Amino acid sequence: MNRYYPFTLPLITVAVLLCSAMNGSKSLSQPVALNLNILPNGNHRFCSQQPKSSNVAPPDAIIGDCFLFRKQGNQVVGTYYDTRTLGEESLCLQGTFKDRFYGEGLEIIRGIGRQSIPAKAQGSRLVNWDKEGILQVAKAIPFGKGTRFGQPIRYRQAIVDFKRLYPYNLGNELPPTRCLR
Repeated sequence: MNRYYPFTLPLITVAVLLCSAMNGSKSLSQPVALNLNILPNGNHRFCSQQPKSSNVAPPDAIIGDCFLFRKQGNQVVGTYYDTRTLGEESLCLQGTFKDRFYGEGLEIIRGIGRQSIPAKAQGSRLVNWDKEGILQVAKAIPFGKGTRFGQPIRYRQAIVDFKRLYPYNLGNELPPTRCLR
């Protein structure tokens, strides 16, 4: 015999509405104001374009420039890439979180990516790596052996500004475990 508890259904309804209201208050039209120091350890993905819904399923719905990374304490290793080039333009980054990501990176030259070190990136002044200016780089030098497509580039200074990035779910893709040896 089933018992009917008169308060059970209203409490469940209130809980569902409360959770919806809390999640609904986080507008998808604004990037998340994120304290990177309290971001939990683990794998994360943030992208420059607003997700079409809160339940984005990779890889089809991920758009813009993305930073897929692993955080352990304040140490970070990840890949910053342009989804429009199917990963042909990407930079492996490693460094630390403070109020932003600070570190260095390695750009592996592929078929449609850069063919040589950008002249402005060789100096100590930060320049935009991407069109949106979310990733800035400086102190570029050749790295390792060149390939038939070009010379890998090491940026001894890289900064990712999270103020214009949106959180995405991780999907099946995992970040690299290291970039520079």
